[in-house]
Amino acid sequence: MAQETFVVEEINPKHGFARVRPEEGSGLLHTALYPDPEFTQAPPFQLRKGDRVTGLRRGQTVSEVAWLARVEPPWEEVERVAELLALLERWEIRIPHEARVLAEHSWRDSKDNPLRDELQAQLPTFFDLEGAHPFEDPTLLERLSAAMQPYLPGFAIQPVQGQPAVRVEPGAVEVQAGVGSWDVPQPTFAPMIAEVNARLAAAGAPVRWVPTREDWMLAPPALAALLQKHGLLEATAPPA
Repeated sequence: MAQETFVVEEINPKHGFARVRPEEGSGLLHTALYPDPEFTQAPPFQLRKGDRVTGLRRGQTVSEVAWLARVEPPWEEVERVAELLALLERWEIRIPHEARVLAEHSWRDSKDNPLRDELQAQLPTFFDLEGAHPFEDPTLLERLSAAMQPYLPGFAIQPVQGQPAVRVEPGAVEVQAGVGSWDVPQPTFAPMIAEVNARLAAAGAPVRWVPTREDWMLAPPALAALLQKHGLLEATAPPA
């Protein structure tokens, strides 16, 4: 079967498909909302109305879809991202991507998120999700203690032997673990994070542990609010 050229006429993100029209011919056919990565080297973007693609027609569907040309993201979206990058630079966070590239990732609901990846690389996180599961991470409390030294000199935290609890110094304050699970470990650590954040607030520290989608990130509250406003911090972890 020969490859044909199609133009995207409409998309249906809710149900995960798009409708395309053959450039030579009539009628609408269905295809997946995301082109097959096996047949395109482009980022994992979803289709948008006006895109030109190639593919194989099979009945009323089109498969092996690859882009010929993508429509540009709206200028307003590019401007929004450019303004965000300028604001992030005030916090000495520099993102090595052009605003247009990041805007296209956002507008096309990319399966990659280079902006979030860069933020996570530049801002400390509580978990080391690439290294070990939080329940099996032997360095988790050591990393927390080290991260707190610039703001809470003398801060230390150790597990309480035989109990689901930690002891926080100074003050020998014992904090009981919450009830989490292997798949959702955040509630286990939420009481401990709340204690640490209370100490940071009492010390007048400029940072807090703010919740992200699967973790906590150490950042100034104003920066966290900016990131949340732009959908870059999804506060689904228990607030602390």
